[in-house]
Amino acid sequence: MILDTYPELHDRRRLLALARIGVDRQMERPELTEMVESVTGRIDTPFAVISVLLDGAQVFLAGAGPVPEWIGEAGGTPIEWAFCLPMLRTPKPWFVGDFAADPAYRDNPLVTVEGVRSYVAAPLITSDGVVIGGLCGLDVRPRDFGDDELRIMRELAAETVRRIEARAEPAIMVP
Repeated sequence: MILDTYPELHDRRRLLALARIGVDRQMERPELTEMVESVTGRIDTPFAVISVLLDGAQVFLAGAGPVPEWIGEAGGTPIEWAFCLPMLRTPKPWFVGDFAADPAYRDNPLVTVEGVRSYVAAPLITSDGVVIGGLCGLDVRPRDFGDDELRIMRELAAETVRRIEARAEPAIMVP
């Protein structure tokens, strides 16, 4: 079970950070839509999302491009489908050039049903150092991403976190 594989999903500091940013509140986030549009424009992926990882689901705060209608209506996917999970352990930008050829992802419904083939992402790391999710660019064709794209994703993710935290509730002190 994925929840057992990633105990980081249950980290108290991380969950408090998620509560503080209000992922449970339905609201327009135009400042985040601008960020995913920057990904599609600068990285040249057909779609992009801002994903936050809850303990049982992946929630999208913003999306650009042809995000499938059912995902938009649901607002996310089961946590088991989240491509961002590895960034909980290794908080750095990364990519997968071809999900269909990768044993860890080839059976993921986002690959088999929705046709996602490649992915580039940078972690969303809060000012107190916890990873809450990722800024992700996705493509329906296999492709590699270079150092320049990873640098751009890191910069855009840092700006995304600044924007998220600017609208967040005051910090909750954790003992």
